[in-house]
Amino acid sequence: MNAFRSTLAAAALSAALSAGASPVWVQGETLAPGVVTMTARVETPRKIRFFAVKVDMKTADIGFVATGRASGWGRPLDDAPTIYDGHGEKIEPADVRTRRETPAEFLQKGGKGALFAFATRATRHPYSGDFADPRGLFVANGVIVSNAKHGRGPVFAVRRNGELEIADRIMPAEVPDLLFAQTGDVVIRRDGRDVVSPERRNVAPCLAVGLSEDRKQFFVVTADDGERIAGGTGADYHDMNDALETLGVLDAISFEHGGAIGIFAAGKDGAPRQLNQLGPKPNAARVISCLGVTLGRPNGRGAPRKVNPAQVKGSLVMPKVTPMKGRDRGAELTLGMQVKANLKGELPRIRRPVLSVSALFETDGLWRSYDVVLTDQKTPYGININAEQTPAAVSTWQPEVTLKDWKSPVFGDAKHGLFKGCGISSSSAKLIAWRLELWQNGGLVATSESDQRQLKKLGVPEDWHVKGKYAGKITYRWPPPPDKDKK
Repeated sequence: MNAFRSTLAAAALSAALSAGASPVWVQGETLAPGVVTMTARVETPRKIRFFAVKVDMKTADIGFVATGRASGWGRPLDDAPTIYDGHGEKIEPADVRTRRETPAEFLQKGGKGALFAFATRATRHPYSGDFADPRGLFVANGVIVSNAKHGRGPVFAVRRNGELEIADRIMPAEVPDLLFAQTGDVVIRRDGRDVVSPERRNVAPCLAVGLSEDRKQFFVVTADDGERIAGGTGADYHDMNDALETLGVLDAISFEHGGAIGIFAAGKDGAPRQLNQLGPKPNAARVISCLGVTLGRPNGRGAPRKVNPAQVKGSLVMPKVTPMKGRDRGAELTLGMQVKANLKGELPRIRRPVLSVSALFETDGLWRSYDVVLTDQKTPYGININAEQTPAAVSTWQPEVTLKDWKSPVFGDAKHGLFKGCGISSSSAKLIAWRLELWQNGGLVATSESDQRQLKKLGVPEDWHVKGKYAGKITYRWPPPPDKDKK
């Protein structure tokens, strides 16, 4: 019966190839309940063998292990005292961060206990012998391994509540909320669409990680020509997208577009074996960072917290709002303030609070409203947000802290003006109204605003500030037009 099924699968695959159809996947080995390998082959636009490990997280409770800090972490790399970016500009010196090893070696050492492992960052400069300094953000079990500002790229992230994400970028305030992070090369699929420029057609062996729409299926997919690992063979990003689409992948990130595409599994005898091996020898490239998939909940992971905004209360100390005029001609009018907030609640740990600051200026005969968000004193000028990043949303992804640490948080700096770069002319602008909103755990817990009686006398519309939502820039006629019906 098994032979008959194999014959049918081979016949279906052959028919699909002859018709130039999309990759047709054939299931291979079962590594564990819910974890299977799959292969597919196409002949056009060239010979490509796709190999995938599919993890059904409805069946398998998975965790991760990653390359950690090397011995001597932080000391300078001897043969890379200074490095340069692609534009020839000098950037910071390289330091020891990780130790180079093959994914097979990783399985036997730092990744011991993982079901399978693969490279997330291949060998590239800067490196020094056995050590390397990967560019970008790398976190292993909550410990930052590297957080270099140069070489930043998209990130595969595992948050402390176990959620998996492929992010275009990770904001600094989010880093403490990450259990694992691995910087990749490029996001090749987003929301079920190919998001790579059409002209990017460089062909190479490659490895990508993808997530299904419901985030319940995790994929590691590789591509080669089925015969050897060599430059000019394998797939381009668009070929990978075709394969990922047939797997039902919503978002995907490319980690390797070169030779280090080996996926290794722990053998029964303790010796790692390459699952996607070609020829008699495994792909033994030494790399600077690996990621392993384990069965069972990883250390540091906790269940998502159900937070009731009502459990946290807050109050604001009325700020001294100071319009700050620029000294130079044509300079901007900004708003200087420092706000103190007191929080109290039942939760031992809370989400870091954020402060939304809105201001209504009169400039050039119009009323213009601006919003920024402050996370702490480290963001004196505020963060411009969009409709998808409301104050409520920002306050939920901010890292957890203890209530004691944020008993009296301070936001902003009276010496630094807000709304910098908004183009508010200091020669003609006038501050009409302002409003502060303290957000915590996705809920509004405190407000402070201008004298409403004065605003009513001026004819300021009640909707000048859209509560709980980024207002963007709203323009009103000023002074208000006369009521045509009024005699």
